[in-house]
Amino acid sequence: MIILLSGQIKNIGDFLITDRAKSLFEEFVDKDVVILDRTKDLSDQLDLINKSRFVVLCGGPAYASNIYKGIYPLVDDLSLIKVPIIPFGLGWCGRPAGSPLSFSFNEESDSFLRKVHNEIKSSSCRCNVTEKVLKNNGFDNVTMTGCPVWYHLPSIGKKFNKIETVKHVVFTTAADPKLIKQTVSLIKVISKQFPEAKITMTYHRGIFPDKHTTIRATMGYLAMALGAKFVDSKISIKDVAYDLKKLNFYDDCDFHIGYRVHAHLYFLSKRLPSLLINEDGRGKGMVETMNLPVFNIEDMDIISRVDNTLAEYKENNFSSFSEIGNYIDNQFIIMKNFLTNL
Repeated sequence: MIILLSGQIKNIGDFLITDRAKSLFEEFVDKDVVILDRTKDLSDQLDLINKSRFVVLCGGPAYASNIYKGIYPLVDDLSLIKVPIIPFGLGWCGRPAGSPLSFSFNEESDSFLRKVHNEIKSSSCRCNVTEKVLKNNGFDNVTMTGCPVWYHLPSIGKKFNKIETVKHVVFTTAADPKLIKQTVSLIKVISKQFPEAKITMTYHRGIFPDKHTTIRATMGYLAMALGAKFVDSKISIKDVAYDLKKLNFYDDCDFHIGYRVHAHLYFLSKRLPSLLINEDGRGKGMVETMNLPVFNIEDMDIISRVDNTLAEYKENNFSSFSEIGNYIDNQFIIMKNFLTNL
């Protein structure tokens, strides 16, 4: 049995990370995977945890200065956890922005990670930037496996197919509700480049207020939707938070463009083309690792560069993405080796 600590609460990207990680562990390590909430104190789960082979820290940009207690509360007395703890496919949090090598852990988290790394052969991280951050902080036994969302097992070994006609485009909205003007400008470019295509605008973190989304954020998200509708009244708006089944329609789409890292990875994992707009260092680290074009929200010429890139993709029927499939397949060998040696 394996314990997998998951942050799947609302953001559909966290559900996707958990689902893909669970599939990888079931395929290569152990069929018995128990998912627990990473945000909770786990004192009442110690009996279960200590019957497992190990605990997996799974999901997203968890390498923050306060990873222990802030991201993973675990338990106050770590000596009560008698099995190894394995960071899996984790990423750097993206702060301080643009300065990954200035990042450091607080004292409590640094001690926690030294204990973790001293008790395992290697941890796993999701991009080259995260690997550099960890090694810069003195953690050398790290393997860059990539994010678990890179790996859709039925698609390993498959090739990207050229796309002659784009019939359906997914646009994923930003987490930052202030990016209204840029969002509308991007919708204009997409509508211009793919005038006959259906466009679906999705919100991975949801739209409407609840305990995870503020009213202010909702106002920004609604403004994005209204602006997009003003550009193209036929645009479809979808809230895809909370339930992974809401992403099923992605498989019938031809192309993704937008701000959500895990929509980007979902498409690439299924051998479908995608263009990511980076809100922060997390996305930038991912596209740089995969040797894809870098588009950052602060770039003054971002709209014209996206426009030109989409025109190039159309001209070559998205054939440039064939190299990404090869890259994922090669990295899968590293991921599989990491898992089978646990």
